[in-house]
Amino acid sequence: MLFESHRVPKPVLFLDYDGTLVKIFPDPELAVADDDLKNLIGELDRRFEMYLVTGRALEDIRNLIGIRVNIIALHGAVGIIGGKYRVFVEDFERYVDLCNLLEKESLIMTERYPGLRIYNKRGNLLYHYGRVSPSLLDGLFGEVREIGRVHGLSVYMGKLIIELRIPGMDKGKTISFLRNGRSSIIAGDDTTDEEAFSSNPDAVKISVGRALAGSDCVLSDPAEMRRFLRYIIQREE
Repeated sequence: MLFESHRVPKPVLFLDYDGTLVKIFPDPELAVADDDLKNLIGELDRRFEMYLVTGRALEDIRNLIGIRVNIIALHGAVGIIGGKYRVFVEDFERYVDLCNLLEKESLIMTERYPGLRIYNKRGNLLYHYGRVSPSLLDGLFGEVREIGRVHGLSVYMGKLIIELRIPGMDKGKTISFLRNGRSSIIAGDDTTDEEAFSSNPDAVKISVGRALAGSDCVLSDPAEMRRFLRYIIQREE
C-alpha cells in the first residue's frame, strides 16, 4: 500500500472546500456536497487522518457536507476534531461579539451596494459582492477596509468576497499545529491557502485552478482534484 511503508508514511490530509472540492458558486449557499463528494470524503476519512480546512463558518460547512468529519473553520480559528469543539485563538468570544455588532452596523451598506450580501460567521464577517456592480466595488472595498482598520481586524480579499477576520489567524498555523511535523498533503485554491503552504513548506502542496505561491503541483479544477483523491484511495487498497 502506498503510504504504509517505513520510508513513505501515510500522509495527513488538509483539504480546502470551495474551489478545491467543489466549484465556486456566485451564491455560496449552493455549494452543497453532491453524493459523489460525500462518498469520497467519507472514504478518505476512513483511510486517512483528514481535515476539511475552510474559511466558512463551522455550522455552514457542516451543513453543506452533511457528514461528520474533522473540520477546521474560520481560517483556522475553530474546529470540530474527533467530534469535539476546539478553539485555536485567544479571546475568541470577543470577536464573535464584535461581528454581531458590525453585522448590524453594516446592513445599511446593502442599500449603497445593491446585491451585496453580508454573512456573519461568528468570528469573521464576510461581504459577498458577486452580485454588486463592478462600478461600485472600489467604494465597497474602501468602506470594509476602514471598518477593519477602526476595529483592528484583518482584511482578506478572496474570490467574490472581502472579509474581516481575526488578526494574525490563518490556516497555516492551525495546520502546522495539527500535523506536528508529520507527512501531509495540503490542497487549496486561493490566497488564504498560500498561507497554509508557506507555513508548511515540507508538506506536499497542491493548488487547484491556478498556480499558488509555494505549491508543488497544479490541478486544473475540483474535478481533477477529486480524481487525484480517488487515486490515492485506490493505492491504499
